[in-house]
Amino acid sequence: MNSFILEEIRQLHLHVLDRMLQLYMHDINEYFDYPVLLDNNGLYCIKKAEKFLSKGSGYFILVSCEYAGFVLLNNQTKLPGGVFISEFYISPCFRHGFFYKEVVCSLFSKLKGHVEFRVLKKNRRALVLFKYLAKKYVSKVEITHECENEEKFFRFALDTENILINLSGYKKHIMPHSKKPVICKS
Repeated sequence: MNSFILEEIRQLHLHVLDRMLQLYMHDINEYFDYPVLLDNNGLYCIKKAEKFLSKGSGYFILVSCEYAGFVLLNNQTKLPGGVFISEFYISPCFRHGFFYKEVVCSLFSKLKGHVEFRVLKKNRRALVLFKYLAKKYVSKVEITHECENEEKFFRFALDTENILINLSGYKKHIMPHSKKPVICKS
């Protein structure tokens, strides 16, 4: 299991986020029914990092000082005072084992209160993970269907105060073909 930290994205590192957003767009492009266009420099036509962070905040996911991904947050939730996970990306070389799950659990322990996020319906891997986490570790979660630009999403809404297990104090490992999590103290 890779150990990691969630480090707040600062102005100084926006250039890193801009590059990672290009990787993110390349990877997520496979889930869209339409091509995402490239500009004359061969870059995806997406918002700059400054634009994403002007209405929110975010974290880099770091493994041994190496950028493994990012999480971008804003306040565009259906309930006031909530946090919306607008973008979540983990680099392909870190998508093995239970790393994704550990990052999500760590993020939920950082975020307090009402949290919402969307997952593209075609992104099966992320969808299975979020449905699993919502079912196993949250006492109340609302899952709704949404459409935007002809893309179908599942929108998850939960309250991190209702998480059933203190995620910061435990590591969760799911054995293959096991129905129950094996919980080990860290």
